[in-house]
Order: sequence, then C-alpha cells, then structure tokens
Amino acid sequence: MTIFTGMATGFALFYRLIYVMGLTAVLAFVWNWLTMQGLDVAIERRTRRVRVGDDIEERIVVRNNSRLPKPTLEVEDITDMPGYSNGMALSLSNNSFRSWLARAPARKRGAYTLGPVRVSNTDLFGLFRRERDFGEQDSLLVYPRIYDLPEFEMPSAYISGDSSAQRRSHNLTPHAASVREYTFGDSLSRIHWASTARTGRLMSKEFDLGLASDVWLIVDLHRDVQAGELEESTDEYAVSIAASLARKYERAQMPIGLVSYGDARYVIPADTGSGQYERIMEYLAMSKAEGSLPLEDVLVREEQLWGTQSALVVITSSHREAWAVAVKELARRRIRIATILVDGQSFGGMFDTMSIVPSLYEAAVDPYVVRMGDDVPLALSHTYTVTAPEADTVETTV
Repeated sequence: MTIFTGMATGFALFYRLIYVMGLTAVLAFVWNWLTMQGLDVAIERRTRRVRVGDDIEERIVVRNNSRLPKPTLEVEDITDMPGYSNGMALSLSNNSFRSWLARAPARKRGAYTLGPVRVSNTDLFGLFRRERDFGEQDSLLVYPRIYDLPEFEMPSAYISGDSSAQRRSHNLTPHAASVREYTFGDSLSRIHWASTARTGRLMSKEFDLGLASDVWLIVDLHRDVQAGELEESTDEYAVSIAASLARKYERAQMPIGLVSYGDARYVIPADTGSGQYERIMEYLAMSKAEGSLPLEDVLVREEQLWGTQSALVVITSSHREAWAVAVKELARRRIRIATILVDGQSFGGMFDTMSIVPSLYEAAVDPYVVRMGDDVPLALSHTYTVTAPEADTVETTV
C-alpha cells in the first residue's frame, strides 16, 4: 500500500520510506550472505557402533576465517536418530573459532545417519535465512543393550529313558539338571546364586548333556502388542533379552538360531561361533517392531525348523490366547520351551499381557516376567507362576 499511496499522493515521505525499506532489505540480504562466508566446520565422530545406553561422542569445531563477525549462527548435526540432538546457537568474532564435545546416550537400536552439520543464519530483521551444510553423512549402528543372565535356565527335559539326556556335562548347556556343592575349579558362571543364598554354602549347577542340539530365540515384533517409547519400550526390552541370551549361549558354544517377524522376516538357522552371534546381533539391531504377523502364526509357519532336540525361548508382550495354544502343541512334540513375558501394561499399554499366564501354566510352561524398570537379570532368575485362577501371583525360584 505504501508504494501505491506514494505514487497517488506524490508525498516525498512515502518515497523515502520506500527507499529506506528497499535499502534495508538489500543490506540485510548482503549481510546475511557475508555472514555465511569464510566459515569452516570440522566434525570428528568417535563412534560407529554402539549399544543402547552407550554414549555417542562428537567433536565439532566451527571456525570463522573472515574479518567480519558472525553474531547469530545456529549449528545443528542433522540425524534421524530418535531422542538424539546436537545443536548450539553461537556467535564468533573475526578470525576466531568455537569447539565443543557433544555426548548423548543412544536410546533406540537401529541403523541411523549422522550429519551433515548444518549452519544457519538469519539477519537482524528476520527477512532472510541462509543455510550451509558441512561434512559428510556417516552411518551409525546401535546394537541392543546386553545383560549378563547367569541365572536364566531352560526348563527341565521332558524326555525320559534317554541315557544321553541323563549324563552330566562339564560344559555349560541351556539346561541345569540339578545343583551340588561347589568344588574347586568351578567357574562363577556355574554357581547357582539362589541356592547359595538359601543354604549359606556355595552351590554349583550341573548340566544335562545332549538335551538340546540347538537353541532358538523367538522374538515377537508384532506391531499390535508393543508399548512404550525409545529404550523404555516392550520391543527394546524383548530384543535386548534376546541379544543377551544369544551371547549367553554363544559363550556356552551352543548352536543358536533366530526367528523374528518385524518389518521383515528375520530367520537365521541355528549355528555356532562368534560369526553367528554377530549375525544375530545385526539382525536384532536392524529389526523394527512393525510386524503384521501375530506370534501364533509365526510359530506355526516356522515349526519345521525345530525338532525334539530343540529348545525355544519365546519373548513376547502378546496377550493373545492363540499363541499359548501353539506353544502347547510344540510342547507335545517334546520341544523344550521357555517363555519370557514383557508386561505391556507396565509400559503404558492397554492390553494385559499377564492374562496369558494361566493358559501357559495349563501347558506346563512357567513364564518369566519382565516389567518396565525391572532389574532384568534379577527378573530372569526366577519364573512367575499362577497357582489358581483367583490366587495371588507367586514368584518362585528355579
């Protein structure tokens, strides 16, 4: 309106306002452009692979190589990692630099990108905004958190009359047959701490030889049974438990396999060795809780993978009765099964994971239960049993 008013009235004041506004816009544009010149940004990223909970470290150096000051710079490291932010507003005098070390924990497993670093500037009048990117885009793989689970044990064997199943082993296997007094030379991993605390004497576990030729980890990543956010979510707990068990059995030189239906079908045939463990860890790190196939369908679809010498660890938040029926059918085939329930309600979910416990108990499967905020190794040191439909829940030591 100012331009048209000035032309219509001929008042010099309006023309002067037009000149001032135009000159201001030009100066603001030029200043904004000059502010972004002579900048140099260096980025040093010290981590490429971390676990959930580990710190991600980056050192960023912003240098002003020009004679003009840079009063209003915004620096941000561009990333798609949830829960991670590295940015700063700063000003630089002429021929100066600013350096800082950013450190923040990884809060969700997955494959992410870090970078480039984006520097932006807005002129004093807020008319123009300019951005420049520095550095390359780097990849970061976040593995699930790992726990030591010395007290977690598979259930006793269902096989009777098999002499090979009754022989004792000096090696670690998934199955503790009994406990005995500690003898010199027993490793710490053999000590049964619950019995030690109860008796006041060091007690060691004895393991059955030949009870299982392989251990399969079944991780339920069906999207409809998940709850929580970032590291405090059901899928993060489930994957972390699976990764911890993979390490436990890899160290025991047991063949380990993985089945998980998330954003894709993840199936790794059972095998031994550190290479197998690394493959499982990468699959677990990359998997997303976006599966469309419920657990019961996964168990039916992949049942040909397991024989009578297989041991299954089913990790889920599902409350659906159908998967308990599938577990019961597998148990009838003499397949040893342990179930770990990640209680969805404790993570804010609307479904009641614990409602499945009576059905599992009917199938002679006593589940382990993990809730949000639990000490996971402690929670997996004993099973959770319902003695009657209306009875209070009782936690029992294996």
